[in-house]
Amino acid sequence: MSDDAILARAADDSARSLALYRDLLQVRSVWGDAHELRRAAELLGAELRDAGLEVELRDSGTPDMPMLVARLPGVRGDPSLMFAGHMEVYPPSESWTLDPWAATVSDGRVYGQGAADMKGGTAGMCAAAAVLGRSGAELPGDLVVLAVPNHFEGGEGTRKAVREGLRADAAIVCEPTDLEVVTGQRGILYLEITVRGRAAHTTALRLGVNAIERAARVVAALESMQVRDARGNPVDAEPMVNVAMVEGGLAHNLVPERCRLVVDIRFPPEQTADDVLRDVRAAATATLGDDPELPTSIEPEATCVRNPRSSLRLGDDHPLARWLSEAHRNATGRPARIGFHPAWPDTPILNEAGIPAVTYGPGSMECYWDDESVSVQDYLAAVRTYCVAAMHRPAA
Repeated sequence: MSDDAILARAADDSARSLALYRDLLQVRSVWGDAHELRRAAELLGAELRDAGLEVELRDSGTPDMPMLVARLPGVRGDPSLMFAGHMEVYPPSESWTLDPWAATVSDGRVYGQGAADMKGGTAGMCAAAAVLGRSGAELPGDLVVLAVPNHFEGGEGTRKAVREGLRADAAIVCEPTDLEVVTGQRGILYLEITVRGRAAHTTALRLGVNAIERAARVVAALESMQVRDARGNPVDAEPMVNVAMVEGGLAHNLVPERCRLVVDIRFPPEQTADDVLRDVRAAATATLGDDPELPTSIEPEATCVRNPRSSLRLGDDHPLARWLSEAHRNATGRPARIGFHPAWPDTPILNEAGIPAVTYGPGSMECYWDDESVSVQDYLAAVRTYCVAAMHRPAA
């Protein structure tokens, strides 16, 4: 089947592809809700099974939250291709002006919680696989579809699938990229920082040491840190530090003896998590000193120890990037842009496992905002690009 023929079929099926997207948006698959995440997997599985794919719901590594694995066999034994995405979303904020679960379509956009991150890409890759299955297209190699419920655990589902033998010769992770072909991303290090003080009553401040005030000094030091590589050399990259949680104090009239910070640091490819940890510890020591009576604890959050989020980059000139750029051009009539993701898709997991992977999908890379939405045109463009990509295979 030619590209023109599969694009015509995708156009004929566009209403069904959009309906699948809206149906998925109406599933309240907030991270941790096992019932709703199973519903999401069953919804996507039913669409793919109806299109003739082999569908399984497998253990994802998180209790009661299955991952979806589907396969459309190829006919020539050429290299296989994987589409990968996640089904869970963050809870909506209180500032939505629309119903976040209604999948409203207005002015050419689809609104819903997780519309960009990442139900647009997850629905789009499944819609494309369904188009290919219903069309009877003879794929050169197997197409594998992986939808996990637990990306937010550091890619737990994708890691488990790879550990248990799910393989492909190339992969597209369908996270939102504004339809850019993304070849790299920042890594993540979540830190738990506990700053100590000394308790006292407000009327005896001279006896106390305020842990919250000391923690504030640590925050200021983190915000002014220079990004440095493994050798300690400055890197020309914008620091990305978010103090996401602050806990401390016992009562309104007591000097707090403990303050806990949870910090999210996104680091560029020139750094590793160890480099970041080194610099944070140095910044805290330079700010607070090294008082054994008032120690400061700085440790990676548990999931970052179990599932490290690296900044491994594939490279803009990799054959996979060129191949997907060509698929985008054939499907949309526009040249592809090469991009870099500030967030962290599961792409490095696949690259580290020897499966060359890039990221490409509909929606903004900003990931989370009130009244989150994706252009219908961009969603359908992604479906077409996935279809064209599956009809070919990248050069080795």
